[in-house]
Amino acid sequence: MLILKLVLILIWTLVGAFLFSKVIFGKDAAEWLVEQWKALTVKKVVAKPVVKPQPKPVEVVKPQPKPVEVVKPTPKPVVKEEKEEEEEDAMANVQIFKKKIKARATFYESLTDAQKAEFRSYFVDEGKDKLVKELTYALKGNNDAFFERVFNYIFAFRKVISLGLLTKLTEELLSLSEGDSDVQTLLFEAAIRVAYARRKAVQFLDQAEVWSKEDVKLHQTKLNTKGKIVYSFTRLAIILEKKGQFKEALALVEESKSRNLKEKTKTGLEGRKARLLKKLAKKA
Repeated sequence: MLILKLVLILIWTLVGAFLFSKVIFGKDAAEWLVEQWKALTVKKVVAKPVVKPQPKPVEVVKPQPKPVEVVKPTPKPVVKEEKEEEEEDAMANVQIFKKKIKARATFYESLTDAQKAEFRSYFVDEGKDKLVKELTYALKGNNDAFFERVFNYIFAFRKVISLGLLTKLTEELLSLSEGDSDVQTLLFEAAIRVAYARRKAVQFLDQAEVWSKEDVKLHQTKLNTKGKIVYSFTRLAIILEKKGQFKEALALVEESKSRNLKEKTKTGLEGRKARLLKKLAKKA
């Protein structure tokens, strides 16, 4: 009985609460209770501001310019030239003429005006250009001694003498040799030495070649030289090699060997032959 009473009291209480909520809140008690429960249990979710990720700055990579490759020209191999000693006094004590000569009185007059001025500065007038005291030409007088000795010292003038004057002197002295091949070869040697010393000038190199060929011909024919040192054979071989005429140079070397000629160069004929053969093979 007691339990029944208690149940009835509870029912009336709930009904009263329901009616009270209708009056006060305008809602059912159940709705109100549910709302209160949600308010207590559900946490308010505060929406966080959406932070949009900032795009990373695009790093602009500038293309690096390719380093300019400097192509250095391949240096041409330095060819050490085989050469004989060119001494200023190489022929100072050589007796060129075997007998007394008779110089022409008209030599000076046969020169051009430019050659006369040059000749006077070297051999007539006293001054800085008169390089050898022993060589004095008398404009009016006997000059036999001058022409006998001028080519003994002509190498002293190698840096200054013109090709025209050198040629005039060579021709004059050859005419005074009266066809003596022994004298002529000495005159050629003196002239070639001077011309070759100025080989950087093409005209001097060409003239050295001409005189070398004339002297070689003398030794091949009239002198028929064997077993000696012949300046023109060595010099002509060097000139031909310098000009790229390897076959001609090699033929000259072979003839020098057949004549048993000697050289003052370091490698000699065998060294020259080996070098020429190598150049010919490379050229082929």
